[in-house]
Amino acid sequence: MLGVVLDETNLSSEIFDGEVVAVNFATGKYYGMKGSAQLIWEMLRKPVDPTMIETALRTGYPDLDDDDIASVRGFLDLLAEEGILLPASPIELPKLPDISSRASFMRPELEIHTDLQELIVLDPIHDVDPGGGWPLRRELGDS
Repeated sequence: MLGVVLDETNLSSEIFDGEVVAVNFATGKYYGMKGSAQLIWEMLRKPVDPTMIETALRTGYPDLDDDDIASVRGFLDLLAEEGILLPASPIELPKLPDISSRASFMRPELEIHTDLQELIVLDPIHDVDPGGGWPLRRELGDS
């Protein structure tokens, strides 16, 4: 099976207190990810088969049920829909990040934010009004 990997071409991310914050500079969207999203995100940094992520999580959390696994699949589907994942190979066996400080599995959550989309994708060199400068966007048709 073909694997997936984070498309970090236009993506920047940081982890703060177990929450992943990512910005896609191509789309202008930014994301907040909670729960087990950090664990999954770390495994996606290298090409991996999504079923291997499930296996790694089942190893770390033996009490996972079908709804938990469905939430992981749904999370991966959302990342793919958002253009954050790319098909990739060769596939590597993921190493489960340290989970010793986590008491129990928490389903991954993805929050999608578009409120700053226009500013994030704005090109401050080419898309500004020459008379007004940054952050005034040039109207379409102006030269």
